[in-house]
Amino acid sequence: MCEDFEKFPIANLKLLEYYLADAIAPKLHMNQDFMINILTTIDSYAIQAGIEEISNIIQSYSFILRYIFYVDRKFAAINEEITYIEKYWKLLGYRDQHINLILKIPKELKDIQILRLSLFPLVENCIYHGFKNGIDENCCIEIKAFILQSNLIIEIKDNGFGIPAEILNNIFTEMEENNINSILRNKKSGNGIMNVHNRIRLAYGKNYGLKINTKEKLGTIISMKLPY
Repeated sequence: MCEDFEKFPIANLKLLEYYLADAIAPKLHMNQDFMINILTTIDSYAIQAGIEEISNIIQSYSFILRYIFYVDRKFAAINEEITYIEKYWKLLGYRDQHINLILKIPKELKDIQILRLSLFPLVENCIYHGFKNGIDENCCIEIKAFILQSNLIIEIKDNGFGIPAEILNNIFTEMEENNINSILRNKKSGNGIMNVHNRIRLAYGKNYGLKINTKEKLGTIISMKLPY
């Protein structure tokens, strides 16, 4: 279905987000209530059996599913996005993937609304690409928010492997394209960084989006620039 979008004369790029949402929505229309109810049942059995760890796993996973399935909003508070990430972090811990998470979010910024599910793909990129050579007790991801020149800046920093130069150049090229083909291509390929970048530019304009600073074997900083 996505391939057909190139045939339509879309004058306003902001409309593209709604076309994309309609295109992928059927993939999410599984029986969500059934899944949540089953997890709730498993949780109750775990509590009755006194197995606290299983209960904690189920509760964290249920929170993640509810946030994805039932939060029917385009925007969410920074604090909500962070809570989602923290629940995911707990699940990583149960898989023996212990990464240090450092949060530097000032209290006065926690309630600011940003695009929902815009932070997690960047954190996920750190986990599965920055630490692709292995996870140990030294692995660290830092999320920091601050105001700079009337803009909200959110930085996601890791001390992982970094992004190879060739891949980074491809990302920069895609960022500069900012056209329908680029947006559709990255939506289809599951490129988390570019998906977030394109969503931000669709929502706020071309002056906003992501910037990447990386050095191989020294880590990566992804900066998100939003209006404040």
